[in-house]
Amino acid sequence: MRESNEVREETEEVAEDQQLAGAEQNSGDPQQEDGGQEDLQDYQQQLEQLEEERARLAQQLLRLKADFENYRRRMNHQLESIRLEANERLIKDLLPVLDNFERAMKAKGEEQADDPFFQGMEMVHRGLQEALANHGLKPIEAVGQPFDPQLHEAVAMEGPGGEELSVLAQLQTGYLLYDKVLRHTRVLVGQSEEEEDKCQK
Repeated sequence: MRESNEVREETEEVAEDQQLAGAEQNSGDPQQEDGGQEDLQDYQQQLEQLEEERARLAQQLLRLKADFENYRRRMNHQLESIRLEANERLIKDLLPVLDNFERAMKAKGEEQADDPFFQGMEMVHRGLQEALANHGLKPIEAVGQPFDPQLHEAVAMEGPGGEELSVLAQLQTGYLLYDKVLRHTRVLVGQSEEEEDKCQK
């Protein structure tokens, strides 16, 4: 009986010790709590720094993208300018060939209309005109039009002249390359019949 009482007392003491240890653990260490708060603040600061770095890199990427787009547009513009300049030089060299074809066609007589030689020449002339037209070449039509110094070059005048002159004859065909005058049309100018009738009245 005495031994069982001693065992019970020892058991109760062990239980009390465990309760005290648990209470101490639940109360927590103030230093550990302070350390946890400091870790949380450090994490928040690191997160803010990462967000700032991400925003900075995003802005840098946008600037690089804009710079690349500007560079690409400049290069495309330069390449297009180089292409147009090369086309212009080539077409200028071909204008005398077109002039020779026109002279040959004008020199052809009616009896030669069915001549296979002239028919073949006309086909080559037309094919050359179409090929150059695909690259922006367009003849400047002048006969019957008001004289325009932006498009026409007057090499002779017929009649007394006047303020309003018209193109009476086309001596050499001029050409536009897109909207640029590649060569002025050489023309004979003078007053049209309507203007002459007005002057006589």
